[in-house]
Amino acid sequence: MGSPALTSRGFVERDFDKVAEFVDRGCKITADIKKSGKAGTKLKEFREYVDASPPAAIAELALEVEDFAKQWPTIGFEKSGMRYQE
Repeated sequence: MGSPALTSRGFVERDFDKVAEFVDRGCKITADIKKSGKAGTKLKEFREYVDASPPAAIAELALEVEDFAKQWPTIGFEKSGMRYQE
């Protein structure tokens, strides 16, 4: 997630703002899950909880991140040579 990796893909300042928004939302979702007390106190327990019943907010954020990221090429990969092109 370093800036060299993002600038090499063509990100500009407003794109970094969007990335920061995504990270902030992810942190807030995580904090809300932890506050609920349902995910335990250890990372292992948190992962198990999220894997067993992923909150809708995580799925929604993941889709938004994927849609956002599709605007730029993935360095080192040519879409025409990929097995799954969608």
